[in-house]
Amino acid sequence: MSPHRRTTGLLSHAAEPEHLPLPHWARWLPLALVGVAFAVDLPTPGAFSGDVFLVLSSMTAACVHTPRPVILMALLNSVAGLVLLFAEHLESDGGHAVVDFCALLLLAWASVPLCLLRMWLDRRLQGARRTAESAQRAVLPPVRAWLGTTWIAVRYEAASDAAAVGGDLYAAEETPYGVRLLIGDVRGKGTDAIPGVAALVGSFREAAHHTETLPLLARHLDEAVARHTRDLAAARVQDGLRGEQFVTAAIAEFPPGGGEVRLISRGHCPAFLAGAEGVRSWEPADPGLPLGLGELDPGPWAYESRPFAPGDLLLLCTDGLLEARGADGSFFTPEEGLCGCWRQGPPAVVDTVARLVHRHAGGVLADDLALMAVTVTEAPYRPPRAMTPRVPGESGGEGGAGGDGEGCAVPPDPTGPSAEH
Repeated sequence: MSPHRRTTGLLSHAAEPEHLPLPHWARWLPLALVGVAFAVDLPTPGAFSGDVFLVLSSMTAACVHTPRPVILMALLNSVAGLVLLFAEHLESDGGHAVVDFCALLLLAWASVPLCLLRMWLDRRLQGARRTAESAQRAVLPPVRAWLGTTWIAVRYEAASDAAAVGGDLYAAEETPYGVRLLIGDVRGKGTDAIPGVAALVGSFREAAHHTETLPLLARHLDEAVARHTRDLAAARVQDGLRGEQFVTAAIAEFPPGGGEVRLISRGHCPAFLAGAEGVRSWEPADPGLPLGLGELDPGPWAYESRPFAPGDLLLLCTDGLLEARGADGSFFTPEEGLCGCWRQGPPAVVDTVARLVHRHAGGVLADDLALMAVTVTEAPYRPPRAMTPRVPGESGGEGGAGGDGEGCAVPPDPTGPSAEH
């Protein structure tokens, strides 16, 4: 992932099926079935017919090919059936063989409209998936990769293949009080949690610009979640369902003066800090109750702060990372992976940690996963010269075209935002 990317956020789910290559063997299966039909029919007694394999050949073609190959397969199977009729069955089976051949013709050519129907349904499905993902991206909009001197990378994977957004959430805003980050986990999974995600992210993006301190911001978000829960409960009571909901969340702040990072946790899992002193877990002394349960915790609510120098890295995550289990039942620990990649910048960190947790869990995560890696540089980011409009009369200077590849082998120096690949 290039440091010159403008945004960071959701992985795409809707685009995958359109570009998924067809297995090589599936393309040749219809022809193979024609060969099986001849291999079964010719050596056996006349009463035994291989027409069933010819029908299966046409139906398989309808499932994997476009209309033109399907028409060719229907024609081939019709000719093959005619050959087998005169070579084997007409003399031995007479009228029954003719009826079987007519049934073969009907079923073989029925594969053509079936293929057209499949393609029409596939187009409708892809359209629905794109629409759904666009709506889900409106719930979790992309985060700007650079907010002043703050470099951010996000990795998000929903546990459900049917949705790009699950119960985890993230947001980042550049405010008069510094850069503020939110990461959280709504109670519940899949699409049932999306309304809660939308309510909290929308509230944070507005309140982050007008609330002076992190405790006040956390209180505001708590009230927003409680209000959403009440509305949800009122709607679900009419349906005989329960409307309970809460959100574990962590809110971080990088104040304008720099030199520190502030964190307030509401029942959320620990964060991780990486710097000159190594990689260490940051679990607040008082994690508090989740958002939405603030009336049970009158406070006072307070944040904790840690020194944070340019080039240091903060990793925020959800419990989908820390609760991932290996084959032996052990939980995933990200510290070792962070030790080897935190100096390479946030994009390398989120990609590496995600790869390691997938390897640990055998490629399958049971819960949604959200990662947010953040570092601070000494000067505001300047995009490469090739990505900015050239001013007439301006002499060519330093800078070059920055690629937008997804590799992260040679990220820029975290202490120099204008460094390029």
